Amino acid sequence: MSAERWRLTHSKLVDALFVRMENVPDSPMPTFEGTGWLNGVKILTCKDDPTLQWLQATVPKLDGLWEGAKLDVVDRNNIPSMPKAKVLFPIVVQGERALQLLKKQNPAIPTSDWSVLKVDEPLPSGGQHVIIQINKEAEDLLYKRNGKMAWGLGSVYLRLKKRHPNDQDTHTLRSGEVEADLGLEIVTDATQNLSLTDKTEEVGEELSMQTDPPASLLTSNECAATQPP
Repeated sequence: MSAERWRLTHSKLVDALFVRMENVPDSPMPTFEGTGWLNGVKILTCKDDPTLQWLQATVPKLDGLWEGAKLDVVDRNNIPSMPKAKVLFPIVVQGERALQLLKKQNPAIPTSDWSVLKVDEPLPSGGQHVIIQINKEAEDLLYKRNGKMAWGLGSVYLRLKKRHPNDQDTHTLRSGEVEADLGLEIVTDATQNLSLTDKTEEVGEELSMQTDPPASLLTSNECAATQPP
């Protein structure tokens, strides 16, 4: 889930809290103690089990999100680590079209579940960076070839987090680079208190939301929202 999508989801959840407050004024309100990010997944801390149960019932029913959105609540321990890559396409092409060409020209790489997470502004010198969510199998294959893939009339290099000994970091992502580009923060402290209008993302440790891996079961006050591919 991108920071932009989380802001929309956050707003929808706060709207749901207002509805709960107005419709059931005498009932205890769902309460949270912090939020953050883990592997690109939104993490929240539920104060108690009733809060968790409210979230589990509310998240799948959120509407007015983005096309194809289908969120669910899962246990934090079931959050998968979905690898990401950053690629510089030599010419400016709409992100999804650029990705489709990349997939078609590299049939030996498992790319069916790849998706575009962010498209940067075009560079003054031409081309633009795109951040792509890939999969572990593809990452392992690309690691051996320094991320090189056919694209257009030549090749592009997917910059990966895994560092190949012969690469000398030429095609390796810097620590935290993708997270910074996506506007995400690493989970650190559940005591931050940021308002809905703050542009900096909140930081926490317990519950999460994500938009790509399959949904998992929720088992405690730690949970996540996922959207199947």
